[in-house]
Amino acid sequence: MRRGIERTWGDRRGQALTELVVALVAIMVITAGLLQLSLLGVMHTGAMSEARRRAGAAAMQDAGSLSGPEYIAARTEGSDGMAYTRDDGRTLASVDDLQRRLVAYSHPDSLGQQVNSNSFTVMSQNQFPYLGFGLVEGKKDDRMALVPVIRSLVYRADEVEVEGKAWLTWTKGIY
Repeated sequence: MRRGIERTWGDRRGQALTELVVALVAIMVITAGLLQLSLLGVMHTGAMSEARRRAGAAAMQDAGSLSGPEYIAARTEGSDGMAYTRDDGRTLASVDDLQRRLVAYSHPDSLGQQVNSNSFTVMSQNQFPYLGFGLVEGKKDDRMALVPVIRSLVYRADEVEVEGKAWLTWTKGIY
C-alpha cells in the first residue's frame, strides 16, 4: 500500500514541475512582449518627433516644396476582415476625381464672385489642386530588431519597420 502512495506523490511532483515550466515560458513571452511593445513605442515617438521636425523645417523654407497627401477614393478590408487597419487595400483618387468631388462641389465660379481669391477658386484653376492646400511633409522611417523570444515564438521576422509621417502648412510665405 505504501508503494501506491509514493507513486502518487512522485506523479504530483512531475506534474507540478511541468506546470512551473509552462508558466515560466508564458511569463517570459508576456514579459518579452511588453518589453518589445515599449521599445516600439519609444522608437515610434522618436520617428514622429523627427518627422515633425523635418516638416517644420520644410514649412519655414522660403520656397515651399509643396506636395500633397494621397487622396484616397476608397478602402477595402484586408485579410484580417477588419476595416481601417494596416493590411487594408486602398484606391487612390486621381486629380480629376479631386476636382470633381471636392473642388467642384464648392461651386468655385460663384464663390469667386462673392469672395475674391479664395482657396477653392484657386484650386479649380490649378492643374494640381492639392497644392492649394499648401502642405509640406516630413517623414522618418526606422527599422527595429525584434527580441529573440518574440521573433521565434510570436512574430516570425527579424525586424519591423517603424514609420513617422507628419504634414504641416507651409507658413514662410504667409508670416
